[in-house]
Amino acid sequence: MQHGKSYELIAYWDQLRGTRAAPERGEIAPAAIARQLADIFILQTSGNAEAKFRLAGTRICSIHGRELKDSSFELLWQTQDRRSISRLLANSMMSKRPVAINAEGTSARKRVALFEFTLLPLASEVHEQFLMGMIVALGQPFWLESDSIIESRIRSITMLDAMRDEYRQSGSRPPQSPRGAAYTIIGNKADHLQLLDGGKSSISAKTRAKPIPRP
Repeated sequence: MQHGKSYELIAYWDQLRGTRAAPERGEIAPAAIARQLADIFILQTSGNAEAKFRLAGTRICSIHGRELKDSSFELLWQTQDRRSISRLLANSMMSKRPVAINAEGTSARKRVALFEFTLLPLASEVHEQFLMGMIVALGQPFWLESDSIIESRIRSITMLDAMRDEYRQSGSRPPQSPRGAAYTIIGNKADHLQLLDGGKSSISAKTRAKPIPRP
């Protein structure tokens, strides 16, 4: 289930794209999402280059104790998860599927907080790909912006738009809430993760995403 702020951003993204796979970057109006701007980021990549922050909201930077612009998104994550995050970003940008990541962040003082990362791909441009996202803390611990999060760990990954194409093809009406078109492909018991490469997402993907045993 999405945090209220995440749900509002997903609904806005879904409204912008209409019947398309994803909205254009130029269609995003900051005034329309002013209440969420502190929690929003934009990622940019080209070719096989790693995705970097083109923009990061003030609260996101404060939580991580540094300016994130031009830094790698993968570096927010523990070493074991970086390859999975890289593949997840590539899959999301290629297939235009929105994704939610439930994560556990560890602070410099070894405190732990839970976060929800929302990844919303944007229409590809000539030589570059972009993704709009949001990071929100679940529970808002009192220490959050005074004890910087130094790395995050994946707990679960949820595909938020897996059934939209099926509704289009059948001609039936999709659920009004994006939450109705979501399923988790990786649960919080997986220590290491195996993500699917490309192709059409389907409910059966759950059975193909298997945890990789810890060495």
